[in-house]
Amino acid sequence: MMKKAFFRSDDERIKTLGRHTYYEGMPAFCWPNSGFCFSFRGSGITLSFAPFETPYTHYLLVRVDRMSQRFPISTGNEKIIIEGLDNKRHSVEVLKVTEGESVDERIVFTGMEIQGVTPELFPVPPKNSKLKIEFVGDSLTAGYGNLGTAEDKVFHTYQEDSTRAYAYVCAELLDAEAHFVCYSGKGVFCNCRGEKNYEIPIFFNHASRVTREPWDFSKWTPDAVVVNAGTNDFAGGVRGEDFTNAVVDFVNQIRETYPDAYIFWVYGMMQVSAFPYLEEAFARIEDKKCFFHKLKPWQEFKDEQGANGHPNAKSARRQAKVVAKFIKQKMKI
Repeated sequence: MMKKAFFRSDDERIKTLGRHTYYEGMPAFCWPNSGFCFSFRGSGITLSFAPFETPYTHYLLVRVDRMSQRFPISTGNEKIIIEGLDNKRHSVEVLKVTEGESVDERIVFTGMEIQGVTPELFPVPPKNSKLKIEFVGDSLTAGYGNLGTAEDKVFHTYQEDSTRAYAYVCAELLDAEAHFVCYSGKGVFCNCRGEKNYEIPIFFNHASRVTREPWDFSKWTPDAVVVNAGTNDFAGGVRGEDFTNAVVDFVNQIRETYPDAYIFWVYGMMQVSAFPYLEEAFARIEDKKCFFHKLKPWQEFKDEQGANGHPNAKSARRQAKVVAKFIKQKMKI
């Protein structure tokens, strides 16, 4: 006989992934590639969320064992239903893979129902990842437009998948556990329209880009930080000197936060305007564990344009291989 069992989202057997906050005791996710994972015994699950208001449709990537599927979430009233599985133990991972610009873009996970002969929830076995990396940046880290085409001049959330951005692919290539702290349109000194509003060095300190609660850095310490930034500063008309000073200040901020981490700054996926100013900045940084690496923009390659002038998933994979190789060389892993 089939049975049903309900489990709250604050169950300790459910593991959160990436930076997150809590809403009325329930985990809330806003950063790309943040989410949760668990293991269960049964033939199906139903995932539930808290309602929210947004003009955007968000997408969650749900992986069950070796299967994966994207699900749209636009109100929070939706249920994600996975059924027809063999009545045995399964592994589940749920990731938020899009961004949004609304009053509250958090996905709040409230709980799940497991169906099966003897439904049960289990903790996920710990991964054997020996490397932890925090990726920090803008749209290139988030995957803005990477599922779109050169003909797509206006961005829609269905064109974005953060698991196919260079950062997530790089983490996979390195078999690394990773956090992703990124926000499309943002820069180091100023943002893409030249405005000073919640730049990267500010949200680097936050657990949520919505509530802007401070992140407790003692919860998770990376072995390396990879920054990809500068594109929006120069789109916004930054002065070179201001940008150079902002880069030096941000690297020092990261070093103060993570005294032992390697710091990598990669740039060039969309434009090369910042090259001389990044070179000047890193010439001023006297730190043997800090490195700058130039990348080649998508315009130099065939069939690499995504939506709204951004690189697509093909371009991101090429760049990920380059960045992973550079990290391996410098960290000697």
